[in-house]
Amino acid sequence: MLKNVSLRHNTMFVKLLLSLTAIAVVTVVLISTVTYHISVDNNVQNAISYNSSILAQQQQLIHKELTAIKYAAAGMIATQSYLYQTKTNNQLTVGSLIDLSSFVVQQKSMSPYVDSVYLYYDPISLVLTSRNEIKTSPIDTFADRSWLDAWKQPTANRTLWLSGRENGFNAESPASSLLQKMPLIGPVNGAIVVNLKLDLLFDDYLSHYHNKKGTTLVLGPNSELLYSDADGDTGESLLRSIDLTQLTRGSDSYIDKESDRIVSYTTSELTGWRFVDMTERSALLHGMNRIKIIVFFVSIVYLTAAIALSYYMSRRLYRPLQSVISYIGSAEPDSKQLASFGQQNTRDEAGFIRHRFDQIVRSWETLMTEKRQVDTLLTDNRTAIKEKYLNDLLQGGGADEAAALLGLRLDWRRFAVLTLELEETPHLSGPDALFQFHLFRYGMMEELAASIDGEIFARDDKRTVILLSVPSDGDTYPVEQANKLKSSLQESFGVTVSIGVSRVYSGESEARVAYEETLEALHLKMYIGKGEVLPYSIVGDWKTKDEIYYYPYELEAKLQQSLLQTDKAASFEAIRQITRTAIDKKLSKANIQQLYFQMSGELVKTLIQTRGDMAAVFGERPAYADALARAETLPDMEACLLDMCQRIIDYHKEKRSRMSDVTLQLATKYMDANYNNNISVDTVAEHVQRSSSYLSRVFKEATGMTVGDYLIQLRIKRATELLESQQHSIEEICGEIGYANVSYFNKIFKTRTGLTPGQYRQRHSTDKRLAGGNDETN
Repeated sequence: MLKNVSLRHNTMFVKLLLSLTAIAVVTVVLISTVTYHISVDNNVQNAISYNSSILAQQQQLIHKELTAIKYAAAGMIATQSYLYQTKTNNQLTVGSLIDLSSFVVQQKSMSPYVDSVYLYYDPISLVLTSRNEIKTSPIDTFADRSWLDAWKQPTANRTLWLSGRENGFNAESPASSLLQKMPLIGPVNGAIVVNLKLDLLFDDYLSHYHNKKGTTLVLGPNSELLYSDADGDTGESLLRSIDLTQLTRGSDSYIDKESDRIVSYTTSELTGWRFVDMTERSALLHGMNRIKIIVFFVSIVYLTAAIALSYYMSRRLYRPLQSVISYIGSAEPDSKQLASFGQQNTRDEAGFIRHRFDQIVRSWETLMTEKRQVDTLLTDNRTAIKEKYLNDLLQGGGADEAAALLGLRLDWRRFAVLTLELEETPHLSGPDALFQFHLFRYGMMEELAASIDGEIFARDDKRTVILLSVPSDGDTYPVEQANKLKSSLQESFGVTVSIGVSRVYSGESEARVAYEETLEALHLKMYIGKGEVLPYSIVGDWKTKDEIYYYPYELEAKLQQSLLQTDKAASFEAIRQITRTAIDKKLSKANIQQLYFQMSGELVKTLIQTRGDMAAVFGERPAYADALARAETLPDMEACLLDMCQRIIDYHKEKRSRMSDVTLQLATKYMDANYNNNISVDTVAEHVQRSSSYLSRVFKEATGMTVGDYLIQLRIKRATELLESQQHSIEEICGEIGYANVSYFNKIFKTRTGLTPGQYRQRHSTDKRLAGGNDETN
């Protein structure tokens, strides 16, 4: 019977071995197939991601160059406006023509990617260029005029990027240009045209990425081909194969099933150009042959190991089974047979059972040891683990089991999120300042935790988040708590915070939405200022439907005029009115930043127009631009402009105080010597080389009278001397003192003395005779 059982066991062993081998073969084949397909998909996705990132980097580098050229062209407007002077016959003065021609030639070197620069003035129909073969030309005879139609078209944007336009100097090579319409600053109507070396620009930034596969194309706004790194007509052929209707988003990629190509593209917000990379999908799979071979050999190794393991496992599973069945099958064996059987099989059976029992015991001991280690680790690091869990929760993660394990003091049925941003902290210095800041911050959080019903944790170096439990009847409770926290932090720690408050939510999954509401509320610091409690309920009042750009040109003119007059009160009022306008119109953050940057440029331009010294006003390295860039709120931006105005006004006042004494001496000396000539305020101002308005203001401040009044005073004084001499007629006296009209002279004389010239002469003669008679009587 034992022999029969052994034969039966041999059959079971073969079946068990074949079953395990079949499972191993199927498993290895499935794993190999899935691994190969995953590798193919990863290869394609990695290529798409790599090409997209390369396109984005190339676009950013090209944007940097084009933006620098754009800003330089904008700066040219102010400079050429300053140099532009015309004569009465509507022609440029010689000095302006020389200065502008030299200026245009200099601007060509603003970037290595600038081919030439045109400066076009519409009122005088003249073009000034940086080309060596032609410096100036009337617009009617200028060879390259294809940009003129675009200039004449009314557009919302004064900066236009023209690509693929007809090149009047080289018909075989289309031109691409930056067209800046005037006047943005100044009264002159015209345009600045900066012709670009696109081939050089694209070659520098698009041709040195040798590791990427595929061909790079650059398409213009009208889908015309601007650049291709392929040879010959390949670029045009690839352009015709692109489905342009797919290129609708800013940046994306897709697989063209017809041509089996991977198309990645990104669109320039600055110029409207589209950067496209086209890669043959089959080219990416050429490198998969090596992976196929590797997978094949690995599969053979795994399969061999699996068969060996199957054989080993079958034998190990078979032995105890054989022992048990043999023992059960020999129900009544004789003692010798049983002893022989026991000697042959007891070892396998007992060894197997003891081995499994010892293994279970060791596993149980290991699990208990690991459990004690986990308990200790959780107890010692509960605070850090809780902070990590809460941060993950704000990103949409987290689990109920973890919340219960950590023991959060929070009622998820009604809660709100408070986000604190530190605006002012105690002054910390030294190499360990950052460490001191974190100690201060966590100490502050530990003290606040005792006074709130919820959880507080650090979100990042700038923000601290409070998950606050809200009573069932306390909809205003989060705002009240935020006000108390703000006051407590100011009194206890001397710090100023801005606090964003979310609406009341229910459910752990809403924590992320509530946190994002606080961030949106904190964005209102731009308009309201720092150190305020900002509930989400006020966000709707500050949202605008239309993102329309606004610029206060009238206030700009008022500010410039007040600066020219060194009127500090008017300048400050104009800047404050600009801030009030930005708040009233609820301008976007980008609009506000651009507005204040442009205003700072206007202040600098006003200083330059008055021949001011920027280094004397702002130092060798002006920091106002950095201050504006760092400003987070409107009051900060306003303070920066106010400081600039104060510096400019103080500079002009100091400069004028030094100039006024010399100016007055030259003016009075000139008027004393030439009062009898036909001179005016403008004549005197020209003699002292000052403006009429400046001379009038300085003269008024010093003497209490205007320049004209002083001239009249000199003439009336001389007229009285001539009238008293009795040797000249009134007509002669009128001409002698510089008046051509006797009636006007009579009117002025009577206004100043109360008598006409004839009455004054008669009275003087009478007084003289009376004085002579009295002398004789005496």
